[in-house]
Amino acid sequence: MWRDTGRPVRVVFLDARACLPLLVFVVYWSWTTFYIAATGVIVFSVISWAGLTVPSTLRMIRRAFVGPYRPAVPAWKRRRFA
Repeated sequence: MWRDTGRPVRVVFLDARACLPLLVFVVYWSWTTFYIAATGVIVFSVISWAGLTVPSTLRMIRRAFVGPYRPAVPAWKRRRFA
């Protein structure tokens, strides 16, 4: 039981975060929310198929935008020639 606490939560084959767009669709039924929910489920499925989690994917996207500059690292700990 305790050995599974570090694993991401899944509902059947989806990450539990993928159920948020589905919840929005169930609460407010319209074609627009259906398209948003379907797109969200597809995006989350592709992310999990690639073997990533949502937080790690967001970190990769942030890394692509920011680049090698890391503002949270103090100046004396930055790697100058890397």
